Amino acid sequence: MHKLLGIGLSLCLILGGSLGPASTGYAADISGEEIATVEVSEQSQDIQEDTVQSETQNEDAEPDVQESDASGQEQQTQQDASGEQEITQPAEGTTESESTEPEKADTAETADTEVPETQKTEPEELKENSFRYQNGEPVHQPQVYSRAASYPYAWEKVNGKYMNSIGQVIEGATKKGIDVSHHQGTIDWQKVKNDGIDFAIIRCGYGGNYTSYDDRQWLRNVSECERLGIPYGVYLYSYSENTEDAKSEAAHVLRLLEGHNPAYGVYYDLEDENTTGTVSNTTIGTIAKTFCDQVSASGYKVGIYASKYWWQYKLTSSVFKNEKWSKWVAQYNTSCTYEGTYDMWQCTSEGSVSGINGFVDLNFWMSDSEPDENAVSVSDRNIISGSAHMQDYGWLNSVKNGVQIGVTGESRRLEAFKLSIGSGYGDLGVRYTSFVEDKGWQTYAAGGQVSGATGQNRAVQAVKIELTGTQAKNYDIYYRAHVQDYGWLGWAKNGAAAGTTGYEKRMEALQIAVVPKGSAAPGSTSNVYKEKAVTGGVGYETHMQTYGWRAMTLNGATGGVVGESKRMEAFKVDLLYPQYSGDVEYRSYVQNKGWLGWVKNGTMSGTSGQGLRMEAVQIRLTGEMAKKYDIYYRVHTQDFGWLGWAKNGAGAGSSGYSRRIEGIQIKLVAKGAAAPGSTSGAFKDRTTIQNVVYQAHMQDYGWYTTAFNGSTGGVTGAAKRMEALKISLENTAYTGGIQYRAHVQNIGWQSWKSNGAVSGTEGKKLRMEAVQIQLTGEMAKKYDIYYRVHVQDYGWLGWTKNGAKAGTEGLSRRMEGIQIQLVEKGKTGPTGGGTAFRTK
Repeated sequence: MHKLLGIGLSLCLILGGSLGPASTGYAADISGEEIATVEVSEQSQDIQEDTVQSETQNEDAEPDVQESDASGQEQQTQQDASGEQEITQPAEGTTESESTEPEKADTAETADTEVPETQKTEPEELKENSFRYQNGEPVHQPQVYSRAASYPYAWEKVNGKYMNSIGQVIEGATKKGIDVSHHQGTIDWQKVKNDGIDFAIIRCGYGGNYTSYDDRQWLRNVSECERLGIPYGVYLYSYSENTEDAKSEAAHVLRLLEGHNPAYGVYYDLEDENTTGTVSNTTIGTIAKTFCDQVSASGYKVGIYASKYWWQYKLTSSVFKNEKWSKWVAQYNTSCTYEGTYDMWQCTSEGSVSGINGFVDLNFWMSDSEPDENAVSVSDRNIISGSAHMQDYGWLNSVKNGVQIGVTGESRRLEAFKLSIGSGYGDLGVRYTSFVEDKGWQTYAAGGQVSGATGQNRAVQAVKIELTGTQAKNYDIYYRAHVQDYGWLGWAKNGAAAGTTGYEKRMEALQIAVVPKGSAAPGSTSNVYKEKAVTGGVGYETHMQTYGWRAMTLNGATGGVVGESKRMEAFKVDLLYPQYSGDVEYRSYVQNKGWLGWVKNGTMSGTSGQGLRMEAVQIRLTGEMAKKYDIYYRVHTQDFGWLGWAKNGAGAGSSGYSRRIEGIQIKLVAKGAAAPGSTSGAFKDRTTIQNVVYQAHMQDYGWYTTAFNGSTGGVTGAAKRMEALKISLENTAYTGGIQYRAHVQNIGWQSWKSNGAVSGTEGKKLRMEAVQIQLTGEMAKKYDIYYRVHVQDYGWLGWTKNGAKAGTEGLSRRMEGIQIQLVEKGKTGPTGGGTAFRTK
């Protein structure tokens, strides 16, 4: 036992470090022998590691040269792992690291394979020399054995937490994965997925850009992961000694990745002692930067794999501080004790996963930043690229076809975006628009222009994207939105809307996939766009006597000048951000001119500089907007005050009374929804038959403004008593008239009056408390007369009709206002307000 321990320690002292990716199964494949398990104490291991580090440092005296950080790659947030008791795994059974064994030019299998254009010469035979190999032969080094045989759930999830080999929680672990190559043979990926594996890192190959250096299981492994929806990344084992080697290895990866979108990015495996390990630390940094820059320039996220020892003593160049590069640390222990930040920890080479024969490397994702597992497979990554402007971050790096644009999981709004078609695609373009918070749909942008709003703290809420040019017929463009509270919605295509409008939900990310015409959608095409009718979105300006043009008023607020006896002379109306196609059209009835022609969308209706009053208006919507909304409007008119709400092209105001409009309110309402208020008496037309006209004598005011057909007579909200009332009918088509009587303070019910005579008192300061109104003659047969009163302390009471009492008796409450309306017999009259008459 001690002799074997000594041999094992000697080998560790010479070779040092931790195993690389996919280290399992190879020893059994090569030698058919099992590696003896050696138990070593923690203290022995600590001594071993310190000694190895010391010797290697003496051999590699290269100083830590500071270099400029690489830039331009996709950002990967990294997290410090908390160190636990350092105990490494044994080299048990037949394990060894398969990704560090670039194949020895299997000429029998690759003789008929076409060599890439970039590599026409025959590749040299590669012989692995690392902490696991010597001249191409595996070296079986002992490992400190830390797996507690009594703990049955090593590296499994227990009660929502991943556990290590001695039953401790792996702090910070969020996902569990494996790394594999052809040394795992033919994998049953369905069983792997069912066994709780969240992701896989697949070896695509090793060394330079030769087809004989492709991993024999690469195509099957990647296609199975894509078929089953298993998120994956890739790695390539490096033999680089200079930047030319690194360029060839980058080209190797890019050739194999064509048409693929690894969510976990591309990792560069740095560990070979006889090649990469022989050059200076500065050169290693230059090699890594060359590879990563070339790969990331094609839109892929990049990272570095190395043992903890290499991270500490060889990867010392400042380029490895680039936070946009992901770090993958190999240390076979109960915890990762690397003190820097990292994303992934390779914890053991002796994992057991259903669907894989033999051991497999296990890894845990340790970063708060989750990989983009939503990247979709496309045949051409370079056809389109895009970038997002995000809250707090500004413009993010550009990404290519199929990859997420923006940031999810951080509750940040996407504020703008821009898209571009790659070079070499002939007459192909892209145009796009965004629905921006408080602004609506923007003008279409194209070819790298910005759509949205930067610097305004406004979110993009929906998008439309379409291809243009003669080549557009050859492609479909799919896109989907990640929306606050909803997550990813379905895939829209070719100019349809994606996202939400009317819900005030921010978009957080956008994903685009350009595919050959007629190709299947990247995913579900249901629930693509959520829309809700909004109660805003209309603006209007008024031209007023003395004032000229007033500032724009929005969504039901009062436009014009009320209370100053100023005439409205012209107005303009516009839809601020229509969700649908269509216009707003309107016209005005002008003194001495009558009805003017219809205009639309911000054009002036009326006159300016002529001293002519507007007396009435009509407003209507067209197109899809008319199907989705009703447009309501009402006017404040000289002597009549606020009239009722009209809608969708009906008249509002007066005709034949020579009364000026002084104010206006306009509001969009979802189709079929309730009106903003009373619709009674919206338009007073003296040429229309059956007008009911009434006037109240009010405390302090005397005879107040005449009211018509349901509008308010009297003064409400000013605590003034109504003292008398007179009512008449105009333009009646039938014989008969109208009668009414008042209940007066200290007097009681008076006798009936008719057709404009005064009921109540003048100059006695006595309040009216109730009223009765009725029709006579043929008018009583053809019409009902409805009325209600506004009473001190009670407000508006309910509607009543045809001689019934309205108001109060015996409660000493003053009447303050009244509304009266003729309704054709058999038709529904106004309702609401509850009880019409109250007594003591």
